[in-house]
Amino acid sequence: MCSLWLCSIQNCMLMKTDPSAEKEWLRKMNKTVPTKAAVNADSVKTESKKTLGFSSLAGMDELKQLVTEGFINVLNNPECAKAYGIKPPSMLLYGPAGCGKTFFAECMAAEMNGVEFMKIEPDDLASTLIHGTQEKIGQLFDVAIHRSPTLLFFDEFDAFVPKRNNDENNYQNNEVNEFLCMLNNASDKGVYVVAATNHPERIDRAVLRTGRIDELIYVGMPDIKARESLFHIELSKLPMAEDIDYANLARMTEGYNCSDISYIVKYASRKMFNESIKCKDAPYCLITEKLLEESIAHKSPSVSSRDLKEFERLRMEFSPRDTDCVRTTVGFV
Repeated sequence: MCSLWLCSIQNCMLMKTDPSAEKEWLRKMNKTVPTKAAVNADSVKTESKKTLGFSSLAGMDELKQLVTEGFINVLNNPECAKAYGIKPPSMLLYGPAGCGKTFFAECMAAEMNGVEFMKIEPDDLASTLIHGTQEKIGQLFDVAIHRSPTLLFFDEFDAFVPKRNNDENNYQNNEVNEFLCMLNNASDKGVYVVAATNHPERIDRAVLRTGRIDELIYVGMPDIKARESLFHIELSKLPMAEDIDYANLARMTEGYNCSDISYIVKYASRKMFNESIKCKDAPYCLITEKLLEESIAHKSPSVSSRDLKEFERLRMEFSPRDTDCVRTTVGFV
């Protein structure tokens, strides 16, 4: 651990005096993080604030307000926040798959002024070397500190910090321990951690204490207003009929997540694309209400009612103080 600590400090000092060293580390990590000026041209993988912020996100109004007041406003008004002695909390977004957790984090980043956005996936820290992943974790936080203020987003967080076991030779335990050290009061160093997972129950409980992950936020299925907005957003860029009843489409997709609705529109779009290329001289064929209804009938919800019951149980466990949290009974669906 001492050699790793010394290595991390040396790397950080080198990167502060030699920008090319930081670039080389990012290249080895197979991850390039965009600077304020431009994205590295020879990057293999890039992340940028490509969304329009919360204006491109349907629904989630309460979550937007919560994050805006507790996180975004603090970063966008640092002098006022300093006067009150507050820093943005670290957050874990959890809930069913396909409900927009990752996209929400990207929208958060777009709402912030002068903050770097680093999106990290499990493969980015993977290594075939003994203690290789552990070393990469330390290096990652060194770069995030060097570029601070930084929004450091971990996708599929349960893969980074799974529950530890009693096997003393398990290198994964050492990796979780390293994460615990790096997460400790990271905001004091200008690194603001947001993570997302579909499986909070798989995360080591020591990670979820305040000071490491301060707030656990449930991101559930889109409600009827959110589904209506999703259809608006997805169809607004496509050739469509003017008499589409968005409210009806929202009612028909009760139990569908964001990814399902995106697929429904894409399915209808492919249908009209193939119709349009058959008649080349005519205008593009329009996506109609009837076609969208047929697409809904073609696609079943991705998240089953059994899955939803399990997520409500997890919500009771991890966010019991949520005002709209509904207690569920154990049983079979």
